[in-house]
Amino acid sequence: MTESFPTSRASADVAGGAHRLGTAESRALLRECFLQYRGRLLDMARSSLDLCTDLFEHVPQISDAAAQNFRGKRGEWLERLGTTIDEMYENRIAGHRRKGRRPDATAQGLGVKMLTDVDHAKQEAITHATLEFRRFVRLESAALDQRFAALMPDRTSHEIDNPFSPDYVLDAIGVTSRALYPEALVWRSLMERLIVDMTPGVNKIYIALNRFLADHGVLPEINAAMRARSEYRPDEDAELLPVFKRLLAHAGDADAPQAGVERGTLPRSTLVASLAALAKSAPPGAGERTVPAPKARSDDAFPDLDPLLALGGVAGSIKQLTALQRHDLGRDVVDEAVRAYGAPPDARAPRNLVPAVRDALGEALAGAGDRTAADVVALIFDYVYRDVSLPERMRGVIGRLQVPILKAALLDPSFFHDARNPARCFLDELAAASVGASGDPSYAEALEIVATDAIDTLCERFEIDVAVFDAARAALANVVEGERRKATAALTPAIAAAAAAEKVEAERGQVRSTVRDKLAGLDVPGAVRAFAETIWTDHLTQQMKQHGEHNVATAEALRTLDDLVWSVAAKERTGQKQRLAKMIPGLVLAVRKGCAAQEVPAERSKAFLDELYQLHIAAIKVPAAGAVGVPGSAAAAPARHAEAAAPAAADLAGTQPRTRMLLSAAHDFVAEMAPGTWLEFRSDAGPIPARLAWTGTLRMRYVFASRSGAHTFVRAPEELVHALVSGPVALLLEPVPLFDRAISGALNVLAARSSGGGAQAH
Repeated sequence: MTESFPTSRASADVAGGAHRLGTAESRALLRECFLQYRGRLLDMARSSLDLCTDLFEHVPQISDAAAQNFRGKRGEWLERLGTTIDEMYENRIAGHRRKGRRPDATAQGLGVKMLTDVDHAKQEAITHATLEFRRFVRLESAALDQRFAALMPDRTSHEIDNPFSPDYVLDAIGVTSRALYPEALVWRSLMERLIVDMTPGVNKIYIALNRFLADHGVLPEINAAMRARSEYRPDEDAELLPVFKRLLAHAGDADAPQAGVERGTLPRSTLVASLAALAKSAPPGAGERTVPAPKARSDDAFPDLDPLLALGGVAGSIKQLTALQRHDLGRDVVDEAVRAYGAPPDARAPRNLVPAVRDALGEALAGAGDRTAADVVALIFDYVYRDVSLPERMRGVIGRLQVPILKAALLDPSFFHDARNPARCFLDELAAASVGASGDPSYAEALEIVATDAIDTLCERFEIDVAVFDAARAALANVVEGERRKATAALTPAIAAAAAAEKVEAERGQVRSTVRDKLAGLDVPGAVRAFAETIWTDHLTQQMKQHGEHNVATAEALRTLDDLVWSVAAKERTGQKQRLAKMIPGLVLAVRKGCAAQEVPAERSKAFLDELYQLHIAAIKVPAAGAVGVPGSAAAAPARHAEAAAPAAADLAGTQPRTRMLLSAAHDFVAEMAPGTWLEFRSDAGPIPARLAWTGTLRMRYVFASRSGAHTFVRAPEELVHALVSGPVALLLEPVPLFDRAISGALNVLAARSSGGGAQAH
């Protein structure tokens, strides 16, 4: 398989996403994606067909004539597949949505009764392969769905019909196979083989397309969002509260993890009673506030109406929450408990007061939906207090929003399903502004002062109009914008130097980008990965400089890399082992030739070839079916893929200390790291949080900066991978809003606590 180098890559534009792309540009990007998708899919299908010499080894029911007919039509099958892919794409771009094409994929009903035992076994094998295929590509295909929807929004349906999706891949294979091979055993055997063989490759296609679109500013942060998203979160956020209601019913009280966390904490009954008393009293100093005198009006003017009358049944809870938001609850609830209930003077209130506020409201919070909303808000603030990305001093500031956020959620349920809700936006923006504040004391102090003042004003003025949060957002934006201007000025020299270095290494950068794409999503042995990213990258760069991008010599070097990666994957079938046996002499010769061209010391090339020999032996000696850990095995591959995303997802959950990454995870993570990602650089002076501020078009350099640019770090990708694996650098936070992280974290916590929670969530 040959592949050309990318001729150009646009820098990721954080400020301007897909919404700035015009229709013509969007269609041009989709067309480029389609050409990549089509070419790679056909290459994979061709490779799989070439290895189908053993396809019918264990299917004696297939006659020699049918097998000969299969072999004779393989070329026609490939042509038909290309035509089918073209037709499906053009129909979708023309506005026609997909219709069911594969009734046999999960055959049910009357047709099943007519299947022979062999047919039924093959059908089950296809179903199993399809499920594994979907599971393997789940994260990348979900991200690609969102990017397609951003480029080609469909206002007629909420469902995304992506022509690159797994459904379309399976349709193309199924339609083509059944059209050319009417014998059911033939097309079922072929479909099973193709789906299994192409699963890792299709995932690589999705990775490449996602990186291509991210580099062109199309939702550059969506992969991070997909990693952070809970599997229990519904497709439509309008269903969030019903899902939480079902999970809460099975998991028990939402605040159970908070019970008895700290010694000296007020008993729950005392806490609830004290809050109930505060909700019915004016806060200290409230009587001193100046109340504007009512305006004079004529007799025929409309009478003044209490705005709470428009709220119906929720009016009582809103009135009490308005009183509570004007208290310093952490202090006043303890004072009330000491005064009225004899609590010890050194008693403390829990940091998350929302569960107790919910109980203090009592009958005023009568609706089941309102109680669920209160439970979800409580879970959000549970997350705030355990989120490792938030500095401790800012957790207290954010915590002062507990009552205003609860009140906003009760007033306007769009808080849970509208990302533009003012209260939700302020919560997200304050949390985002807080990340990394510990690395710049002057910024942290300014942020704390402005945020505290904004929240004070908010608590004083917030009655029933959530638009009051917009003023707080504006005050916060001034601080953040000032910090960004300072950081931009401080970063200018570092970015200029990195850009100049990348320009000098442009050819090597193109090669490295191609090599990264070929290794993407694969658990490649360390020796092979190191060889590919050093010696072979140098060799490819030399070939391109001497002969050009499309020269035969360059294509041969790329093919050698493909063969090298394929050769160390597990070989479970006769055809694979036969191909490997034929491939090894030529592969070794090509590797020796490339090493000689790069003047690699003999002992180094010999050491690699010795390691390669052992990897080939291991690839042939495959353990029993179902064993895990064999490089490239069908059984291990999906598990490895899920494992690769686990470190980032665990850190994003905010429940675990930041950990070292696995090698395969670190390579893929660095290759597609989104601007705005926060890392923690550890040193003798202590940890320094810094966000990714710049990457070149070829990602040869990554420039990170702390708040206000007080500290800058410039790293090559290889340095960054090594640091993430060995420990000097750790992932702090990917650019995912607090609300989304908290909701997914809460869903995961409840699902873990509930019996059968996963089934209930769906």
